[in-house]
Amino acid sequence: MLECLFIKQEGYYNSALFSSDKNVIVGRVYKGKRSYEALMLDEERATAFVFGTKGDEGLYSVKECNGKYWAVGHSGNNSLLVMYDRERRKVKQYIGPKGILWQVDCQLAVGGQKGKRWHLMLLSLDGKKVKIYSHEENIYAYSLVKTEGGYVVVGRVGKEGNYDGFLLWLNQKQKPTEALKTNWKENDYLRYVGSRLAVGRLEVDGDSEGLLVDLESLRAKIYRRQGFDYFRYADKDKVFGEGDDGDGLRKALFVKNESYRLLGDGFSAIRFYDRGSGVAYGYMYLGGFSHGLRLVMPPVDGGQKYRVEPLNLAWTQLNLKPKGKGYRLTLQTSKVKKVLYTWENCHTPP
Repeated sequence: MLECLFIKQEGYYNSALFSSDKNVIVGRVYKGKRSYEALMLDEERATAFVFGTKGDEGLYSVKECNGKYWAVGHSGNNSLLVMYDRERRKVKQYIGPKGILWQVDCQLAVGGQKGKRWHLMLLSLDGKKVKIYSHEENIYAYSLVKTEGGYVVVGRVGKEGNYDGFLLWLNQKQKPTEALKTNWKENDYLRYVGSRLAVGRLEVDGDSEGLLVDLESLRAKIYRRQGFDYFRYADKDKVFGEGDDGDGLRKALFVKNESYRLLGDGFSAIRFYDRGSGVAYGYMYLGGFSHGLRLVMPPVDGGQKYRVEPLNLAWTQLNLKPKGKGYRLTLQTSKVKKVLYTWENCHTPP
């Protein structure tokens, strides 16, 4: 089953969904022709919120923590933290340094701070304090997972067009203890990390292949076929993202073991999978407009097959230095607007 999101408010279009937790979904939606605003759906209360300033605003991750929801993204050129109190139906927004936050859990959020180059950004939710770590080249984080010893963080480091994926270990005080980069000869990066695996993409002779790294052994595999593949999210034995359909059009990608399926009609992608509900979220373009997408994953058995190959990565140490004394987030006031929405068959819009 594949359904598209329709915002029933004049002037809002081109929605995309990036994350969900316990019936709250976040993303972004365009308003008019100039900019997009942050979008938050509370499915339990059948309520949607949009908010933004004069610049573009979007949310890319959400996590429920003791009855409140924390979401992260950006507001204009600055990083953004949002707190949604479901019981009080209130939304608070906090602005950080220039940059973007990509993922959050109940103690920590990660992303990148934009200066003359990109720096690693770690936001402690306790005190809403940001710490910045620098490298001689661009570095920023996409994802994190909590472990017994602290956290594992993944992202990319390097020059534009020739990035390396990296793994960073933090202790329980959220301080770096070790960092490694792939040192691959072409462009690659790690987009998401779970309890056992990190996934992303890696180029071989310019062709982007799906990348999977085992966190314990650091052994890597690439999932190969002709055309662009990008692994964006993983859950146990399932991987999600986007892949070329053979005609240059990227479609939502679902992988299990060595089999895969491409889903959707127009340009589309899966950005998040909710294990509890078995529903994946993302976006799909139809008739020149994008719509937030939700779909119950179909069986992948009998789908097409990848060539799965082991890959020897020459992991090397990555040196990071603290930059400055850190920042504290400040409260931002912008209008939060409730809008109506509906889920409909993508091919029979309301």
